[in-house]
Amino acid sequence: MLRKLITMGILVVFYVSCFLLNGKAASTPTPLPVEITRKVQEHLPDQIQDLLEIAHREWTDVAGKELKRSNKYTQWLNEYDWGWCAGFVTWCTMEAGIRQVAFTDNVRGDVEGIVHLKEASVGKMITGYMRMNRVTNVPQKGFIVVYGQRGSGGAYHVGVVYDIQDLGEGRYRLTTIEGNMSNTVRMYIHDYDMNAKKAWDMKTIPQEEQKEEQTRMFSYKLQNNTWYINCFLMTWIPENEVPILSEVDVSMTPPPSVEDNQ
Repeated sequence: MLRKLITMGILVVFYVSCFLLNGKAASTPTPLPVEITRKVQEHLPDQIQDLLEIAHREWTDVAGKELKRSNKYTQWLNEYDWGWCAGFVTWCTMEAGIRQVAFTDNVRGDVEGIVHLKEASVGKMITGYMRMNRVTNVPQKGFIVVYGQRGSGGAYHVGVVYDIQDLGEGRYRLTTIEGNMSNTVRMYIHDYDMNAKKAWDMKTIPQEEQKEEQTRMFSYKLQNNTWYINCFLMTWIPENEVPILSEVDVSMTPPPSVEDNQ
């Protein structure tokens, strides 16, 4: 009798297991996470290529000369005269024919195509791009790099990402072109590690790898030893998916009174 009960018990367990595995009660397997690309895109939209060529042309034409606080890069905003890094970026996007969105338009959600938030305020520029779901920590050519400063917030200065060398494992060597650096347009090359603690994610490249002469136009030195890379603003959307950052990931501490006058 005992053997019969044991046998029946085994059969019940067997049939219940089959039902759970093959029937409606079977558990749904956990899907694998989506792989996020960190690959540098080489095939750029025409307008983004134009943006890079315009920024480079202005860097070459200015040739390290000191500009007044009110200059051609600020005329679009009524001779804006208290710092013009974001004014320079916006001017270059306008010259490239990139569609401009005003901060006051309060555009929200996924915005398609090539677009720029027409602003001279770094803080408003970040906020506008966040509304459009266009903020990331993966750099691409033609993106806008946003710098923060330790102790002063994450909306301090911006520039155009001109070139990128992928060093692997989330590390990149960035070439940027930036307005209002020592009152001129300058090019910088430095290393960025997206996996490092944000406040320390920029480094000077090793001395033995510095091939160019440093001048008033060009430097390997960090713009400021207290600066870090806060995020990148996506003027265009790469073919492959890139991670979108939320307010939790982006430093939104209020900028100083003169947010980009360096």
